[in-house]
Amino acid sequence: MATSTLRASNSSRFKFKTAVWIFLGLTIPHTLAGIFALLIGPINFSSRLRQRHLKLHRILGRVYVVSVFIGAATGVALASGRPGFPGTCGQAAAWIVCTTAAFITARNRHIVQHRQWMIRSYAVTFTFVSSRVLNLWPRYWSHLGDALSAVGVIAFTLVSL
Repeated sequence: MATSTLRASNSSRFKFKTAVWIFLGLTIPHTLAGIFALLIGPINFSSRLRQRHLKLHRILGRVYVVSVFIGAATGVALASGRPGFPGTCGQAAAWIVCTTAAFITARNRHIVQHRQWMIRSYAVTFTFVSSRVLNLWPRYWSHLGDALSAVGVIAFTLVSL
């Protein structure tokens, strides 16, 4: 009897340790990717940087795109099984769509459209940050359901269109 209890205890510890490593393995890249996207956005919006250092603008743009894809994928993985999962998936999809459209328009030298899509992409980036900061105050979100939160994010993104 003691042996089966010990095995169950060891199994529980193993599952807990595995969950912690998976969580950290997702949280660290998610956080770093989000920080990169958040910081690169305003730098790359600088017309002075684009005019004087186009190569740097392009390199930072590629880092931004990679950061968005890492941030979105790890964010969805971190949210799975949680109440905010549908809203997170909607935000991640909007982030990927806007960023992909920005990248494609830049590659095709459609600069006006590229700027418009980058504004939309960065709006989604900032929406992640602002919604996560506001999540620290449960009273703020207690009157909103998950569906309403997702609608708010999508509406905020569409305003940029």
